[in-house]
Amino acid sequence: MDEIITERSGNILCVQLNRPTKRNAITSRMYVTLADIFEDAAKDERTRIVLWHGAGDSFCAGNDVEDFLKNPPGPGESPQARLMNALIDFDKPLVAAVHGAAIGGGTTMLTHCDFVYAGESANSKCLSSILPLCRNSDRAGGVPGKASA
Repeated sequence: MDEIITERSGNILCVQLNRPTKRNAITSRMYVTLADIFEDAAKDERTRIVLWHGAGDSFCAGNDVEDFLKNPPGPGESPQARLMNALIDFDKPLVAAVHGAAIGGGTTMLTHCDFVYAGESANSKCLSSILPLCRNSDRAGGVPGKASA
């Protein structure tokens, strides 16, 4: 089973996190794949918008703890940093459709989106905050946590 599924509908690129039994917790390999997807979509003239969502009952439970302990980020560019940089540099509309849990990194990733649609079951928890590093912090007047429209 592919851990990330992409599908195109016209000018919309849909990106689905596809580890529903792990609540779409992200592995190092998934961080690299997502960075590749966003870097490619940024250059692709057919892509006008990206819609990001999770399979199953959650958007994303953050880091896969087992994988994270085996492959912790080290000095230099980690898979996690590569994805964050790809999101920061992404200059097209990024929309997330969230249901269920968005925890830790799952919540952090949402701060890089231009629009987040949260369904009734959506809930988020941040274990630590890196909001000043997020894509939209300048759009919110540099005030971490302030919503931007």
